Amino acid sequence: MKLDSITAHIRLRTPWEAADLGFALVQHNARWIFPAWTLLLFSLVLILWLLIPADYRMYIPWLVWWLKPLFDRVLLHILSHQMFDQRLSTADIFSAIPRLFHTTGLLGGLIWRRLSFSRGFNLSIWQLEQLRGKARSDRQHLLHVQAHSHAVWITLGCILLELVVLFSLYALILLLDPTDGSWDYISSAFDDMAETEERLWGTLIYVCLYTLSVWLIEPLYVAASFSLYLNRRTQLEAWDIELAFRNLGDRLRTLAQTPLAMVLAILLIITASSLSTPPALAEDTSESLAETRLPPEEAQTQIDAIMQREEFAQMRTVTRWERINKEDELEKNKSYSIPEALQVLFANLLKIMLWVAVIVMVVLAFVYRRQLLALLKPLQRKPEQKPAPDILFGMDIRPESLPDDIAAASRRLWEAGQQREALSLLYRGALMRLTRHDRLPVQDSHTEGDILQLAAMHITPHRATWLRAVTRAWQEIAYAHRSPATALVEPLFDGWAGFIHVPPAESVTGGNPA
Repeated sequence: MKLDSITAHIRLRTPWEAADLGFALVQHNARWIFPAWTLLLFSLVLILWLLIPADYRMYIPWLVWWLKPLFDRVLLHILSHQMFDQRLSTADIFSAIPRLFHTTGLLGGLIWRRLSFSRGFNLSIWQLEQLRGKARSDRQHLLHVQAHSHAVWITLGCILLELVVLFSLYALILLLDPTDGSWDYISSAFDDMAETEERLWGTLIYVCLYTLSVWLIEPLYVAASFSLYLNRRTQLEAWDIELAFRNLGDRLRTLAQTPLAMVLAILLIITASSLSTPPALAEDTSESLAETRLPPEEAQTQIDAIMQREEFAQMRTVTRWERINKEDELEKNKSYSIPEALQVLFANLLKIMLWVAVIVMVVLAFVYRRQLLALLKPLQRKPEQKPAPDILFGMDIRPESLPDDIAAASRRLWEAGQQREALSLLYRGALMRLTRHDRLPVQDSHTEGDILQLAAMHITPHRATWLRAVTRAWQEIAYAHRSPATALVEPLFDGWAGFIHVPPAESVTGGNPA
């Protein structure tokens, strides 16, 4: 490692000063860091958006979060070269990516070491020192002695900063939207029942805002961890002293090449010769003690006279609080003091409880995210309920266009040889019940399969089974032009009464009366 070319001022710092140095490093070298970093991150997110099906795009931010160790290796490669005054082009950075993935333990970083809270600090050992096995473990243990807790807090702090940036961007969108319609798009990303278009836009907003927060915070996290690693090596290997001696040697070599060096050498020789003069020839200027001692009274008189001089006449009064019965109080405190081992045990137990509470809160927040979003929803007028469609698949499903006894009318049409009309009437009746009575949010763009999936979440399994059989029979005669057997159709006519009968439990919990 060439310490002479390092661009930062190396000295012993506190861990938080070292983290601040990392932030300053990103700020100073932003024009060399962010072009390649922006191209890498947004290209990967765009590829994920194009490859992943629309129903699963809301998980793209989770993939970006999981792939952070991949991004960290590229950022550390850039920052480590910038620290030693090596400017890398975008082409150089991307050409080094395959080697970084192969030689820096990326597989373990994405699997069993992914949830390590000190992964940014440990990455420098993997990538810069290229240590493996027991040597890496011993080296990591040594570096963790005075830096592990700070590395963990840097990780937690940057996670919170990402959340702050993400929610701030969401809040900015809500504040700048005069129609209050942006909330529908934002919440639709987490609502499975939202319309396709709203969910698409909500997911796009979610992916873009999370990507922006990672784009802004991740370089700061890697730089702070890297700077903390350098500060720990400075403590262990005395880089500051080594650099000071190197600078001193450089100055002396430069000075030796000037004519002034000859003059200084002559003066040094003269001074050394004067100091080596024999004691007998040197002038005796040392003080000696008096041969006789003064009586105590005369000595005190001289002391008082000297103390009256101006340089000894300055006096000041210092007032301080003193505890009454101080020694008794100290003994009492010692007798009631808690043993140090018990204090450490209590502190560790409290720390574990706090971590468990944080993890439980994060899990609960993810599980109940829809309820939390509903609580955070801004006050606005409830959107008007969309009217039920009158025409679906080219069929009139208005109640007035259907007979009173749909099952009996369908059976008569079937017995008269009008199989298509019979199944069409039965399927129209089912759609009418779903849209008018069950309040199913059916749209004109839905297919028969979409209606089946939507109805399965709102009606009982028994009704869903009958609806599935009717839909299959209708599709067979409408699209395949094959008439089903009478033995298969008769149960459909008989099951109509069970389909239109809604149990009381379903009327309370099954539907979604929008």
